[in-house]
Amino acid sequence: MLDIIPIIKSLWRNKTGPLLIILQLSLTVAVISNALFIVHDRIEKIERPTGIAEEEIFIIWARRTSPEGDIQEIIDKDIEVIRATPSVINATSISSIPLSGSGTSSALRKSLELGNTDFNSAIYAITQHGIEALGITLIEGRSFNDNDVQFFTRENPPDHSVTIITRDLAEKIFPEESAIGKTIFMGSLPLTVVGVVERMMAPWPESELAYDAAMIPVNVKEDSTHYVVRALKGDRDATMHALVEKLRAIDSTRLIGEERSMVQIKRNSYSGDYAMIKILSFVIFLLTFVNALGIVGLTTFWVNQRRKQIGIRRALGSTKAGVIRYFMMENILLVIFAAAVGTIIAYVNSSYMVRTQSASPLPIEYVLITVVFLLLVTLLAAYSPVRRAAQISPVEAVSNV
Repeated sequence: MLDIIPIIKSLWRNKTGPLLIILQLSLTVAVISNALFIVHDRIEKIERPTGIAEEEIFIIWARRTSPEGDIQEIIDKDIEVIRATPSVINATSISSIPLSGSGTSSALRKSLELGNTDFNSAIYAITQHGIEALGITLIEGRSFNDNDVQFFTRENPPDHSVTIITRDLAEKIFPEESAIGKTIFMGSLPLTVVGVVERMMAPWPESELAYDAAMIPVNVKEDSTHYVVRALKGDRDATMHALVEKLRAIDSTRLIGEERSMVQIKRNSYSGDYAMIKILSFVIFLLTFVNALGIVGLTTFWVNQRRKQIGIRRALGSTKAGVIRYFMMENILLVIFAAAVGTIIAYVNSSYMVRTQSASPLPIEYVLITVVFLLLVTLLAAYSPVRRAAQISPVEAVSNV
């Protein structure tokens, strides 16, 4: 600690180099702390639970090219064939795919009275096998049964149905009371709530209604449909390709395709976040590497420039450990000065992002982690040239100057 004042005086006498290093480290603290925060935020978003059995699910799309045949019978036949496959756990037709970015939403109401609050929700049309096929956890009430499922044409919509909603949506519509047995309205269609599931993500993971979803067993008779198939995890991909061939064999005139696993769909949904994580991770690595090189170069330069000083200190009784401690303390002081300036820059940048991009404020722990990380990098980078300097004998150091 007694060396601090002499070190500060020494740095001030040759202030250009130290000031440049402090500026470089300050910018690094600001950039890395904000980058770490963004990376962590993106990872948290990607790892949010979807509520479905992601690793076991895949999607197959089918579209008939001929108007012949009843679409309900075609879907029932397809699901029967799919469910008969040994590796399949269950399957359902579904109107839209979670996380796909494309789907249907509707405003739900507790009554038809004017002025009643709307609760926006994603809407999934599924069958009696939907809950098990999606791997959703039912926490209250019951699943759909055969009598609940209705297929209809747009000219003859049903006049009543049942629904299963997510816990998030249930708590918004019926706070502090059970939703089971209650009626909600989608437009003028009354829906009796028969079940509540723990979680089911909407097609739009970025939206405010990401966890607000209602599943309804009413299916419009249209020419195309998506099948959600849940298979044993290890057999997922093989089962997916085999089922495509099976469905083509049932009716070779149909279009069968777009087979994708839920893992692929999720990865596509978060492709921008994955790209951001890679870019910022590379920036963090690059800045760390450049700073380490700068510290090595500057420390080597200072050590060579002060060989006489080192020799005198050694001649006056300073040990090798004392020399190492002196130069290490120099680098610690540089990091401390840089941390103070870098923290200000980091929060100025964070404040700008909050105002213009609606980003969250930068938590202080990211700045502290960055400072500790840079301190370790700085000391590791400086150790080798400092250790070499400490090996110089007093006679050698003075004679070579």
